[in-house]
Amino acid sequence: MRPVVYCKNMEKNLERKIKRFVYATTHRFFAVVQPAFQEVCRKELEAENIQVSGEVEGGIEFEGKLEEGWKANLLLRSASRVYCRVGKFRAGAREEFYRKARNIPWELWISPHLPLRIEAVARSSRIHHEGVLRDTVYEAITDRFFQEGMSPPPCLNEEEEGDVQRVLVRSNNAQCEISLDMSGKGLHRRGYRKETGEAPIREDLAAALLILLGWKGKGVLCDPMTGSGTFSIEGALIACQIPPGWNRTFVFQYWPSFREARWNYLKRSLEKEPCKTACCFASDMDGKILSSARRNAASAGIEEKICFEQRDFFSLNGKEVFDRFSVGEETEKYLVLNPPYGKRLERDRQQYVRIGKHLQKAFSDWKTLVIAPAQVPLSEISKPTGRIVGFRHGGEKVYAIISQAVRKKYIDIMPIPGVE
Repeated sequence: MRPVVYCKNMEKNLERKIKRFVYATTHRFFAVVQPAFQEVCRKELEAENIQVSGEVEGGIEFEGKLEEGWKANLLLRSASRVYCRVGKFRAGAREEFYRKARNIPWELWISPHLPLRIEAVARSSRIHHEGVLRDTVYEAITDRFFQEGMSPPPCLNEEEEGDVQRVLVRSNNAQCEISLDMSGKGLHRRGYRKETGEAPIREDLAAALLILLGWKGKGVLCDPMTGSGTFSIEGALIACQIPPGWNRTFVFQYWPSFREARWNYLKRSLEKEPCKTACCFASDMDGKILSSARRNAASAGIEEKICFEQRDFFSLNGKEVFDRFSVGEETEKYLVLNPPYGKRLERDRQQYVRIGKHLQKAFSDWKTLVIAPAQVPLSEISKPTGRIVGFRHGGEKVYAIISQAVRKKYIDIMPIPGVE
């Protein structure tokens, strides 16, 4: 092991470099988001005056100062992770790749105390072995730290609990790009969901679907098969203008460039006036599951913004739900439905037929979003002015049927040509 010597001059020099090469520089970022929700993510970024540079495979690229990356992690509801691009170069052979990777000022970006997990993808590359890419990057990082008189971080090869710094390496036709994960735990882990039901929808997907439905927090939101409460909680967070990452931490908070005072100032600048009321209704026929949803809402700090009630969806009607809230007749009404599915094809099919009939009868003037598995032929759920969005949930392809209102015009949406 090479000796490492620390001194105050080294710390001052590191601080000067961080100001010059990290804070004063425009960086490229990448928000990971499913294809069906890329437009949602783009609009979220643009609403915060963050410069979007384009849509690419797997997500949205954007640019800005380092704090724009902080802000994206804090505010994006539809993204699952944010990366910062730290190196892009052309390298054919391993020796050239090592030399250029070592030139990246790693000591300005990553903590020597946080373990690394390096992930590599090679396509049509002379360095075709991904293990070689991983080993070469870690060698470059290690040698760069020693060069700067610092101890390098350890590298993990196995999945372990706790915080790690993920380093992503891609080599495609000798074009190499290296990115650092800024988020740590996925952005869908808002921190409030302590208890889950069977196959709960992820928080980022629920938020993106609510935005596609048109929910902006103004109106009445009904979540009558609430399960762990994800849709109603995300709906209340939108209504209350509470950023999804407000009560969690991120891996960039371990970076040498992170400054607590700047972070707190950013959060204060984004803080909104607290919402006095939110018209969200959540119900479930299972009392134990409903209690879990209540506790999750309490963990999110918005339990009082949601009206919880133990009820069977098929016993509810839209007027009854709407009348619980003191709002005008012109107030828009939104319903989200994520039924349990996947046990038996015929059983699922009959369940959705029944759901469609009840929507026509009891919620005919509500904007609706119904999630359904791809293998179930749905009928009697109309889509006169709506859309069908395909996305992945729990590794399976599912559809969201979004309708402006339910009518008596029936459709059979399997097979579905041209699904988004």
